[in-house]
Amino acid sequence: MKRSALLAAAALVALPAAAEASSHAVNFETKTADVVCGIVASVPGTKLDPGMGAPLNGDYPGLQCSAAGIPKPKHGIGDPFVQLGQGRAGRARLVDESQDDLISSANPVTLAAGSTWKRYGIACTLAASSVRCTNGTGHGFKVSTGRLSLF
Repeated sequence: MKRSALLAAAALVALPAAAEASSHAVNFETKTADVVCGIVASVPGTKLDPGMGAPLNGDYPGLQCSAAGIPKPKHGIGDPFVQLGQGRAGRARLVDESQDDLISSANPVTLAAGSTWKRYGIACTLAASSVRCTNGTGHGFKVSTGRLSLF
């Protein structure tokens, strides 16, 4: 009897940790706040028409992340960000943008190392001070302070 009560209590304690392991937050950051990400309204990408399955080319919601020390693009006005869109056309790219492009000014949700973030066909895995994101076609990036790799 004591053992089953102890197991039930352990399961209840584990539930909040499991709930924090995945997020759909509009804005999020690493535990160290080295990388901050948010949804932007217009990122190049390809989405399929839900009725016909035909490609719809254009701009769709995507993800934008920043970290101190990432390279600055040759052109543009603003701060350097890495953006990732959906689908085949949604290759990761370095851009000069403004945080005004984010769809929300809400404070970012801090996600623990090992957490995942998923939205708009994009999935990210967080470490303590870095973020690695991919879309459904395998395009993506890894960003941390002073480091950025696009793939």
